[in-house]
Amino acid sequence: MKQLLQLKSRCLEIKEDVVCIDNAVQESSRQLQKRSAEIVRYRKLQKNANTAIEHISICLPVLEHYARLNELMQQKKYYQALKVLEELEHTYLVHVDKYRFTQSLQKSMAPIREQIKEKSFSEFTDFLENIRKVSGRIGQHASKCTAEQHSFGMSEAERNKRIQDEAKRNAQNIQIELSSDGSIVMKNEWKVERKVRQASVHDDDELLSAQDLIDFTPVHRCCQIFNVLGAKEVFDAYYRKQRKEQAAVVIRPPSKLQQSIHSYVRYLDEIIGFFVVEDHIMQTEPSLVTAAYKDQLWEMALQQVTTAMNTHFGGCLDVEMMLRMKKVILLFALTMKSYGFGIGSLYTLLQNFRDQYNEILMREYCAQFERDLDNDNYAPIVANDEQQFKAIISQFPFYKRGLDQEQFPRIFPFSKFVPAVYGQAKSYLVGCLKFMEHLQLSPSEVDDTVRRYANVLLARWSGSLKSFVASKRRTLVQLVQITINIGYLEKSCGSLEQYISKLTNRNDGSAASSGHLLTLKDQVFRDARSEVEQQIDDALRDKVDAFLELANYDWELSSSSGRASDYISDLIKFLETTFLSFTNLPAVLARHVCMQICKYLANRLSDLLLSPDLKAVSTGALDQFDLDVIQCELFTSQCPVAGLEDATLAMTFASLRQLLDLVMKADWPTYLADYGKEESKYSRVKASSAIAVLEKMIEFERKSSSFFAKGREKDRKKLLDTIVRQLKALANQ
Repeated sequence: MKQLLQLKSRCLEIKEDVVCIDNAVQESSRQLQKRSAEIVRYRKLQKNANTAIEHISICLPVLEHYARLNELMQQKKYYQALKVLEELEHTYLVHVDKYRFTQSLQKSMAPIREQIKEKSFSEFTDFLENIRKVSGRIGQHASKCTAEQHSFGMSEAERNKRIQDEAKRNAQNIQIELSSDGSIVMKNEWKVERKVRQASVHDDDELLSAQDLIDFTPVHRCCQIFNVLGAKEVFDAYYRKQRKEQAAVVIRPPSKLQQSIHSYVRYLDEIIGFFVVEDHIMQTEPSLVTAAYKDQLWEMALQQVTTAMNTHFGGCLDVEMMLRMKKVILLFALTMKSYGFGIGSLYTLLQNFRDQYNEILMREYCAQFERDLDNDNYAPIVANDEQQFKAIISQFPFYKRGLDQEQFPRIFPFSKFVPAVYGQAKSYLVGCLKFMEHLQLSPSEVDDTVRRYANVLLARWSGSLKSFVASKRRTLVQLVQITINIGYLEKSCGSLEQYISKLTNRNDGSAASSGHLLTLKDQVFRDARSEVEQQIDDALRDKVDAFLELANYDWELSSSSGRASDYISDLIKFLETTFLSFTNLPAVLARHVCMQICKYLANRLSDLLLSPDLKAVSTGALDQFDLDVIQCELFTSQCPVAGLEDATLAMTFASLRQLLDLVMKADWPTYLADYGKEESKYSRVKASSAIAVLEKMIEFERKSSSFFAKGREKDRKKLLDTIVRQLKALANQ
């Protein structure tokens, strides 16, 4: 029982424990159920959150890109904005097109392409305006670089000075120096750094390229944008149209182009700047500016430039202006050539201007030549001391053996006109070469061209000289000096030829380099020389006529004075003095003039004797006339001009001498017997001349009071009549 009671109590305890455990289990179950419900709820929340995150992660890049798109549009970064737009449309929006907000996005993005296109066009238009403003600066900078590269417009002295200045600047950058005690020490670093910094700034300014003067970003951006938009051809066409219109404006010459040389420079700098921009764009965007398109624009510009220069500059008459303009055009050509443009027509233009320049230059020197002719004193140059002598020798290439040993004053045969003209010829040749520098002509072409112009100049000078002599009567002294001057000008052609070879650096002595001026010695002044020689002949004949007009013969003189007439003596003295001045004349000319004047004098004396106006001549008058002729023969026998053979000059009076001997000696039988024979004593006497003189003598005797008073005199009359009839018979043969 006790055990049962113990069992009962034990069972009650177990029951209580079971109830407690059951309650605990029930409570735990309720807690577990509650936690399970929470877990299920949280898992649903987590799933929804993950789904939301997943969808948001898909939409978020769209929103970010859209925000980025708006930001780029505000920053005017249109190409980047277009790339973002392309990425939005093709990459992100396709994944979120089921969401309603995408419709709003697509609606707001629809006009963005057109906006980008319009904004790009606007930026490009601004770029074109900026180019138009800075084209002149770009061209100026490009021209400056070309000029420095070619040392354009710098003389040799300036070029050497520039090299020395650069060497000095480089020497200043050396970081060592000599101290006062002669040791080598380092320069102060701050000084070196400052100099280097200053030099760097200077070099940066010098090295600034023409492309740095303008931002080409709008062009590249437009190319990229329109390429993305698929409208690259549209932009290319628009660009070329706009640039062609700009080119038409740039190449059109301004109305005030002729005001100064700076107007031409600005005009050409604008054109250079335009094509430098085109060249740069062609290098960076070859599809936008092709070589064919660039060449087409250049041909249009080149034609306009050539026309403008011919129109505005073709009538220029200023040599210095033409030289400056030549440099401007040449610098323009060299600059364009450095960018690969063809410049053949520019060199053709310059060569045409070269002919125009030389024509103007030639006119100036021809005018100076004529002024020197008018102002010449027509007297040989006299050097009174060594300084004057050396000055003349330095001006004109004259050589005479022993001249430098003569006592002062030393006399040159030519007048001051010759050195002046020779100096002008050299100056003209230098002027010719100035225009031909850098014209891409070979040395032989330059040499031949200079010689051709020299030939033309000398030919024109010859024409001026001929006109000067023929314009009015010149004195005999002037004519003789002009002839001497011409001779020395012809001799100077050889020196001019050497001077040309020196100028053109052609000292090889080849036939090609000396084939032009050699002919000038014999030909260039030929017409002028002929005119002067004719004028000398005419002047001397006028002098002879003037002296003969003083001849007052008494043709019925009973006896001669026993000496030559005064007018003949004066005439001979004049001729002696004149022929003495022929010392410096060319020997051939001096002999020719002397021979012609002696012939003329002999003919004039014969005309006096045979004149139809003279009806009667006495024996005494013939004796006096014979004395005058003897005086002339004595003058000719002395050969007043060197080089004449013995008795050559005396032969000019041979006909008159034979006529006088025949008449005065009455050697009619000999004359009649030997008439027509070459070895006849009176072979030079014409029958008509003998008849004229004989009839004049008969007429004088007839007029005498006692004529034919006696039978012997009647026989003489019959004899003379018979001789006259025989002479007339010979004259009629």
